[in-house]
Amino acid sequence: MAASTSPSTILLTGATGLVGAATLFQLMHESSHTVIAVLRSRAKSEAFLATKYAPQISAGRLSFLEIPDMTSPGVFDDAATQSDAIIHIATPLAYDDVIEKVVKPSGTIVHNVLLAADKSERTKRVIVTGSIVSTFRLPNDLFSGKTVSAESWNDIPYEEAGLNPANAYQYSKTHSEQQAWKFMSEKTRSFDLIYLLAPAITGKSIHQGFVPSKEALGGQAGIYRDLFDKEKPGFLFPYFMDVEDVAKVHVMSLAPSVPGNERYLFHSPELMTGNDMARAVREDFPQLRSRVPAPDVEAGDAVPPNLVKTDISKAEKVFGTVWKSARQTTRETVADIIAFENRKQIRVVMTSMDINGVYS
Repeated sequence: MAASTSPSTILLTGATGLVGAATLFQLMHESSHTVIAVLRSRAKSEAFLATKYAPQISAGRLSFLEIPDMTSPGVFDDAATQSDAIIHIATPLAYDDVIEKVVKPSGTIVHNVLLAADKSERTKRVIVTGSIVSTFRLPNDLFSGKTVSAESWNDIPYEEAGLNPANAYQYSKTHSEQQAWKFMSEKTRSFDLIYLLAPAITGKSIHQGFVPSKEALGGQAGIYRDLFDKEKPGFLFPYFMDVEDVAKVHVMSLAPSVPGNERYLFHSPELMTGNDMARAVREDFPQLRSRVPAPDVEAGDAVPPNLVKTDISKAEKVFGTVWKSARQTTRETVADIIAFENRKQIRVVMTSMDINGVYS
């Protein structure tokens, strides 16, 4: 497992999202690094973070940089001159007009990050959050039986990127990464690049304003969509990792002992199935048995034999193999969902009382 690196200054994007918030927390509490956190809006995010990390701000270990539009040329340049490494986690997500809102900005933002690192005389490593879907195509390859590794690529064409949000996401992740490696190959750079090909991400959310959604992409949404209010447990994407562990991989990647100019395909060695997690949720949260169905006996607990297989040996040698279990991360995801639903119900009751004149 990689050793930790000496304290340095990290430019971090996506600090107000799921993975970015967990990464910022670990950088502030489990390392001695200084962080420049990119915020799209100081007005929306700074007060929350300033309260959460008041001691670190007072100690000069955390500052904020407002960048409303990360596609604007040169927006990272000044901050990169003050940074030893850049962790780029922010990912455009949208569910309409996906070419303009997801595909186009994804590549531009990554390019801006790399250009800033190239101009900087100080930045020595750029770490980008990629995706497992850059190695195989969904849904085409999911039950193909083939084996993918960090050497594999998704072959989705641009013509299909705009058909739906899932296509836009996998195309944007794949294409922006391919362009990044092309940029690195054009000449000798003063920094190296690491792409972390993350799986479905589950677990507890610590970012401001977390709202679970059954319609969203990702592991959290999958648990909400495929375990709650169903007749039978749905199909959960088997390759997962808890958000705290994904953040840990990002922080570990700062260590010089982690080889650079590499892609790392990683996930928990354990696979997640709908039946297993339905059984676990019903045991851990008895109050949800009317909403979370019993395991489907006919489907069984095993993953489909033709499920695409992954070779994650390279990442395991570097980052290790001990991560949160499927049951633990599902428990924490469900606890977040329950807390949100309870808050939502309270707001509905309060609004109803206000309408009826109780608080007028």
